[in-house]
Amino acid sequence: MFEALLDYTVHYFSILADTPLNYGERFYFLYILTFIGFGWIGYRLYYNTRRPFLKFLFPKEIYLHRSAKVDYAIYLINLFIAPLTGLFGVAVNTWISVNLATFLIDLNGGDPLLRGEWNNTVGFVFILGFTLFADLAVYIIHRFHHQSNVFWPIHSLHHSAEVLTPVTLFRKHPVWNFTANLLTALLTGIFQGLFVFVYFGTPDYTLFFGINTIYVFYNFFASNLRHSHIWLSWGKPLSFLFISPAMHQIHHDPERMNKNYGEIFAIWDWMFGTLYIPEGRERFRIGLPEGNHHNTVAKAYWVPLRDTARALLRIENRG
Repeated sequence: MFEALLDYTVHYFSILADTPLNYGERFYFLYILTFIGFGWIGYRLYYNTRRPFLKFLFPKEIYLHRSAKVDYAIYLINLFIAPLTGLFGVAVNTWISVNLATFLIDLNGGDPLLRGEWNNTVGFVFILGFTLFADLAVYIIHRFHHQSNVFWPIHSLHHSAEVLTPVTLFRKHPVWNFTANLLTALLTGIFQGLFVFVYFGTPDYTLFFGINTIYVFYNFFASNLRHSHIWLSWGKPLSFLFISPAMHQIHHDPERMNKNYGEIFAIWDWMFGTLYIPEGRERFRIGLPEGNHHNTVAKAYWVPLRDTARALLRIENRG
């Protein structure tokens, strides 16, 4: 067992070291460069300051803040336990897609609706549909956690951040990661099963298990600014389609946490009445209305579980 733990630890540090070279990771070096580039655009457009750009981009009062240090620790811990929260989702996704496609094809007499080769057009349609279903899953699980008394304590950890840095993205409880991965696996598995039934050919399996091209573009276009102090808006009409960094920062305002639940696409917020598009740069507070109850690493993992248990007990006592 000790040898297995040692091997896993070595593997963990190799993953950590490989992060700047892996375009599937948010801290891939090109995404860091675009973070700097879009940060410069925000710096020039919205800020009248004589502060040197690099000090503006990486201010000590934010990146060395106590809240940010908790973010860094959560990121490292969650990365270590990621296989426990992620592999189950992969298994669920595969099981649903394979069995649903098989069931529907058998129901149709052993034939799909269409049959052909997986060319670039079919591949693009698949990637777009997959991304929309995955993004819808994010919207649903995100909004559900906000509106559920039982699950809100789990997600409140993320909103307890008092400052925003790109690492704040990973300020999430493992229970959140598990439920989010599970719902994403469920919806994307259904989409994959339906897609294979409708259009059965010889798919490129890197589409199923590889890096999604749309997410790569999303990471290039300022995704790391979403959790930062730098305001950058896409303006109208693009903000009706895509969530800008500014729109997500507004979601961290304790007075407007019920707005802009989406990740990539704004269409879900638009459809379901939770979209908020700012007219110009806004100033607001970051954090929870009641303050930060997750101000240590231990509390970050324990308090959400305790508060969830208390919420369940209240429901049981009312019943």
